[in-house]
Amino acid sequence: MDVCILTSLAYGDHILNLCMDECERLGGDVWVEIDGLPDAGTNDDTLYISFLGDYIVPKNHLKKHMYNTHPGPPGYRGWGARLRTLQDNKKQHAVTLHQIDEGVDTGPIIKTEYFPVDELSTTDSIHAQAEVHCLRMVRWLITQYKEGKKIVPSGEQWSGKPMLKKTYVKQLKMKQKLDSK
Repeated sequence: MDVCILTSLAYGDHILNLCMDECERLGGDVWVEIDGLPDAGTNDDTLYISFLGDYIVPKNHLKKHMYNTHPGPPGYRGWGARLRTLQDNKKQHAVTLHQIDEGVDTGPIIKTEYFPVDELSTTDSIHAQAEVHCLRMVRWLITQYKEGKKIVPSGEQWSGKPMLKKTYVKQLKMKQKLDSK
């Protein structure tokens, strides 16, 4: 099966290279779209994985086998999940694998993987951990496809309003200003 990775990471990024290696296990072609979308007429039998991508897939680009590795828990949709984890003094963070639909982090949740955070955690350290856990989600997804297993939603539900990028950037700057005092 061919795999198209949709991402905002740069070519040569170590975690992207590892993601590509995982996808090659399916035996088909693997290609990367950086901050872009697949051609609307692309084969519906291709597996699409939004791996740490920063954009919303429009309805006319949705495909049967299209998944997102969201670097946050189901309660923190959109941007800034790691910042919200710190603001809310949470003791754990998560990454969420879900099927992509028309909304912002609204598609059926396939799998959620939680990991601990503590008082020394920063937005950067949480993001670094989330990247590794997103890669684990890709590994799991590729294994399911390779073994011919059906991808079944977990039953877990999304909650909360999605944070927009501009809101995240504003809140992050405010946090950085407070932290520097």
